[in-house]
Amino acid sequence: MRRPAVMLLVLVGCAGTPPAPSGAKTQGLAAQPSPAGASVSDITLGNYPGPGKHSFSSDRGQVVVIDAWATWCAPCVRSLPQLQALRRDYAKRGVRVYAVSVDEDRAQIPSFLAAARVDLPVLLDPGGFVLEDKLKLKQMPTTWVVDRNGHVRYTQESFDGNLEDIRAQVDALLKDGQ
Repeated sequence: MRRPAVMLLVLVGCAGTPPAPSGAKTQGLAAQPSPAGASVSDITLGNYPGPGKHSFSSDRGQVVVIDAWATWCAPCVRSLPQLQALRRDYAKRGVRVYAVSVDEDRAQIPSFLAAARVDLPVLLDPGGFVLEDKLKLKQMPTTWVVDRNGHVRYTQESFDGNLEDIRAQVDALLKDGQ
């Protein structure tokens, strides 16, 4: 019963006009509140392609960027190469970047990643239910910046062509030691 509603929200979000990042104002209305302060430490997702799971509690002490995407989401296709560049640019500073696929069928993931030339660490949340429950995922793509204590500090819904706001948030956390 819940599955169609979640997928409808994600599909509508993926197809819609990109909203401003959380906390910003758009057309005189405040954007939806982000889960600022929400903890990712209790989130565990499947590893791709291999077996096992990844718990974000293992990233404590590092700044983390988490991006929810899917093979059928056009803005996601454009954002992943930029996330790849972000990972490369910040790797020596200890920033970890994860691409979380919400595809229910993982069969298309390998060819998608090869075509996009992306080799980010990929985690699996089929249907997006864990991210929807824990981080209030509403549309695709959504990117969260997480501080060293495992708390969400910034959320960006959709993709407007660049990751400058994400980079600014990462820089601020690195500068503040958070």
